[in-house]
Amino acid sequence: MIENNIKRISFLKKLLLSCVLACSCMSIVAQDDAVKVGVSLHTQVSSNDIRPMWLTANEWGRFEQFGHFGMLTELGAQYFIYDEGNFSLDAGVRGLVNVDISESVLQEAYLSGHAWFLDFSLGKQQFSPIIYNDELTSGSFLMNSNARPIPRVTVGIFDYLPLGFTKNWVEIKGGISQGWLNDERVERNNSANDLLLHEKFAYIRLGNTAVKPYAGLVHSALYGGTRPNGNKIPVDFWSTFMAKGSATLGGGEETNAAGAHMGMWDFGFNWNTDKADIHVYYQKPFADASGLKIYNRYDKDYYLGFLIHPKHIEWLSGVSVEVFRTDHQSGYGIPDPLYPVDYGGHKKGSIIWMHEINDDLDGFMYEVFGETRTGWTEDEVSRYLEISLNEGHMYGGRDDYMNNGSYYNGWVYHGMNMGTALYHTADKVRRYAALWEEVDQVYFYNNRVNGFHIGAEGRINDSLKYRVKSTYTINKGSYGEEFRGRYSWERTENYFFSDSKRQVYSMVELDWNMPWIKNLSMKGKLAFDVGQLYKSVGGQMSLTYVPSLNW
Repeated sequence: MIENNIKRISFLKKLLLSCVLACSCMSIVAQDDAVKVGVSLHTQVSSNDIRPMWLTANEWGRFEQFGHFGMLTELGAQYFIYDEGNFSLDAGVRGLVNVDISESVLQEAYLSGHAWFLDFSLGKQQFSPIIYNDELTSGSFLMNSNARPIPRVTVGIFDYLPLGFTKNWVEIKGGISQGWLNDERVERNNSANDLLLHEKFAYIRLGNTAVKPYAGLVHSALYGGTRPNGNKIPVDFWSTFMAKGSATLGGGEETNAAGAHMGMWDFGFNWNTDKADIHVYYQKPFADASGLKIYNRYDKDYYLGFLIHPKHIEWLSGVSVEVFRTDHQSGYGIPDPLYPVDYGGHKKGSIIWMHEINDDLDGFMYEVFGETRTGWTEDEVSRYLEISLNEGHMYGGRDDYMNNGSYYNGWVYHGMNMGTALYHTADKVRRYAALWEEVDQVYFYNNRVNGFHIGAEGRINDSLKYRVKSTYTINKGSYGEEFRGRYSWERTENYFFSDSKRQVYSMVELDWNMPWIKNLSMKGKLAFDVGQLYKSVGGQMSLTYVPSLNW
């Protein structure tokens, strides 16, 4: 009891200190038509070593996930170099100065703009061309605002472009990005530093109508890099681009795909009415070639979202509702058939490739399984393998979103998910979960998550705005830890997620324009995570001053 009281007093002291620090500092932005410069300060406190998720998630990796207290100063500048006709160019730089100076980073350094119909971004920029509204939603499944900006070059059409030769009935957008993951990633033999990141997106939308349906495809791939022993992983860009096998890489990547791959289909429609702008979207994530099939009855995962912006309701300017499921991941069946462990041949435990045995199915069934029957067909052999080796499930399951066996860290940059913030890394799970004998071959220990999300924002009066978010999740861990690896049917003893765990992440934010000092505003957040994973309460204070200054 005394220990708990001491912890509460310590937390209150930190909360009071954060308020004092925030009130004693301000964000200053000076601007004219061409230049903006600024300095800002944020402080955060948390009752748990794990900070509440909506204090740190979808913030471009500015805030640490862990720690009871943090203070961050931002120094930045943006210069609009040129903007006339068919060409524009601007440059930006932003630094994050942490209380621990050694943790300070260059957050942004970029050139961006457009030339005729093409847009471009070069460097580290807090920008993604496929984000809908990460401040109100739970965040895009891929290419979102959760991790720090990645050094990259992105070129494409970032906003829908009407095609004149279709009389504007068809609109398109798309782009390609080449990035470099320059964080420290070497932790296991199957990890690598200096990875390359390839991403692209393509969308088509119907124009000239009140309701504009669209379809899009997003692809993200990790490739290249250097192993802990110094060996460089061969690069085959075009095989990675096409998600095809590569003889250059060899091994499993010669028959599967070069690199590690994630993607999603994105369908929906935009509907602009006199009363509201409405956006409905349905996203289907995938991690292998089977997911590219638009209709795939074994792909049961999805994000269904409704984003509404009322036009004539002052107290409600935005509403987000989402329902999502990502626990299926093509099912419990292991990814590929394996030669039985009691098989006496040299291929014991290796993958059975059907194309290698098609010429002699009868011989294969006799040699490996002792079956004397003749006249086996490929379908019969496949079903036999499913029943005898895969507990009756189809092969191709356990997609393991955001994880990859060749790249231990998966889709992570500086410890933050490069995709949905709802997935938990091994570092986070170890801070709240009871211990089990870990397999520890992949980094995301909790990537099978279902639930729903709501968000709202609006204006209480002329000087006070609000934003609220709440997300309910059902957490089921990962296939790679539930079993003794993705290719095993041996269940892990004392596995924390053997029973699904419920968790709620919530946040309320107030943004106050102080009436007695023009352009000075104070922003405060209160966030709390509760449920069967962990409990955490925290807050954030920020001050912003935006004077109007002509040079």
